[in-house]
Amino acid sequence: MIDRGSTSLTTVMLTPVFVVIAFAAFQAALWSHARTEARAIARDSAAQVARSDVTEAAAQQSATAILRADTDLGEPTVNISNNGRFVTVTVTGEAPGIIRGTSSPVSVTEAIPLEGFRP
Repeated sequence: MIDRGSTSLTTVMLTPVFVVIAFAAFQAALWSHARTEARAIARDSAAQVARSDVTEAAAQQSATAILRADTDLGEPTVNISNNGRFVTVTVTGEAPGIIRGTSSPVSVTEAIPLEGFRP
């Protein structure tokens, strides 16, 4: 004789666990995507300054505009420094969360050596 109630009880007990796991996986994907977007913008901005003779201010303004318009990163800030040997770009912001209060701070730094002739 098959006890159909035990199968239903098992399903009812395990469904919340699977829902929590699914939400956690989706939240991790959101955080990872925001970090990847920040890293790509930081790398591109550093390359513009190091290789294309773009000024730090122009690259910073462009990167901030792109982050605000095309990414999910909240309250993005871009800091670019040039010490004569390396261009360092730091992008910070808030990665979104699926539930209020689950956003996470993101900070990514990329450094690229300056290229070109140096007397």
